[in-house]
Amino acid sequence: MRERRSLGETLNLNPKQQEAVVQRQAETGHLFGEAVVELGFASPDQVRKAIDQQQGFSVLSDGDDRVDRLVVTAFDPEDRLARTARNLRSTVTAAVRHDGQPIRSLALVGCDTAAELPIMAANLAVACAQTGLSTLLIDGALDDPHQHALFRVRNRVGLATLLAGNQHGELVQPTAIYGLSLLTAGAAVPNASELFDRQRLANAVELFVEEFGIVLVDAGSDRTAIAAAKGLDAAIIVVRCNVTYTRELRLLADQIKATGQTLLGTVLID
Repeated sequence: MRERRSLGETLNLNPKQQEAVVQRQAETGHLFGEAVVELGFASPDQVRKAIDQQQGFSVLSDGDDRVDRLVVTAFDPEDRLARTARNLRSTVTAAVRHDGQPIRSLALVGCDTAAELPIMAANLAVACAQTGLSTLLIDGALDDPHQHALFRVRNRVGLATLLAGNQHGELVQPTAIYGLSLLTAGAAVPNASELFDRQRLANAVELFVEEFGIVLVDAGSDRTAIAAAKGLDAAIIVVRCNVTYTRELRLLADQIKATGQTLLGTVLID
């Protein structure tokens, strides 16, 4: 288990600064973070992020380019999308399968959300990792992958490599977020839809479930999404507010339920 750092250490205060903060506390009775701001050693935003880190959040600094800023949960836990991701995380972790066991694998399926779904999946993955839950995010959108770009990792091999039966060393890559790993889509293949037949992805996920607390799959928003999601513990549909037609949403929901999969609900994105 990692040793918890003090707030002063998290803020990178030197010994003289920490001593000055303690003295200020003695004089005013203020909290450590308040004294830090009063002395000008850090901004309120820096103190808030440092406290988030102490509470288990993996929060990156504003200038950290190892993760795309669209993954806002990694930078600002108070952002609206970050709060949505945490609420969704609570829904997932509280849900159970038909047999009463906890959800260990989840597909996020898009409906008219080709651009929005990857961002939602990435933010949910970060939110899960921030609680200390060992998380694997899989980019199942083989025809239009985004996760490698969002987390700034290579995409030469990945899910397509695995489903094709070709193992090339370690396919799962670490990210800049503590506790979050990524299996990218891998190089483009001409027969992407065929790679999902016979629940190949679900069978592969079973192996990862033994290693990770939860496995999230960005199943994409195209015709392969249902096949990619088939066999996983549960699914969530991501739709665009005032864009997705109700009949299309109902059709997609019925298709998911027809596979015997648990549908946890729908996420509306503005």
